[in-house]
Amino acid sequence: MYKLSVLAATVAVANGFSHGAAPLPRVAVRGMAAVRMAETDVAEKAEETEAATDAAPAVEYAESLPMLVKRPQLKGYAGDVGFDPVGFSEILPMDWLREAELKHCRVAMLAAVGFAFTDFYHLPGFDYTTLEAHDACIASGAMSQLLLWIGLLELFSATAIDQMLRGSGRAAGDYGFDPLGFSTDPKKFEELQMKELANGRLAMFAFGGFVTQAVLTGNTFPYLY
Repeated sequence: MYKLSVLAATVAVANGFSHGAAPLPRVAVRGMAAVRMAETDVAEKAEETEAATDAAPAVEYAESLPMLVKRPQLKGYAGDVGFDPVGFSEILPMDWLREAELKHCRVAMLAAVGFAFTDFYHLPGFDYTTLEAHDACIASGAMSQLLLWIGLLELFSATAIDQMLRGSGRAAGDYGFDPLGFSTDPKKFEELQMKELANGRLAMFAFGGFVTQAVLTGNTFPYLY
């Protein structure tokens, strides 16, 4: 474009000093206009291409529910199916959320088994159903001991979580407990992580169902009328 402007100015000056020389042919003028329009079109196409490149990426939807937008913070975590309808991953650290999920999964798996097990076996001198056990523990003072020991475990857990959030490199939910060495095989370890999450999520629903049915029916396992 700059070269064409200089060329046009040069031709105009030469024409001014020509003292009556023949004017520039119309064909040449049309040719210059056509070249200028072509360069303008090329520049506009380049701007459109750059704008398309800078445009926001297409919206990605969750595998769990197609109407949910998949949060980018969930990528790279085991068990990711894009389920975050409230958007907690955009508010809180994702490692903290995964730590909380794994802790609830593990507690729920133990609780579901323990809740049903106490309906089949009673400790000597502790002949209570699962529903009666809570009130019996309060009456005997056992809940204070539970608070003490669980609180001690939570203290170690809080320290590990704090170090993780400060960038220690610790993976969420990792307390170094792997007596059988499952983590030595990365592929198998990833598969076991998926199984832990799947069973833990199911256990959270199961434990809620156990308690609800036990209260409604007043009966022991399988908590039917």
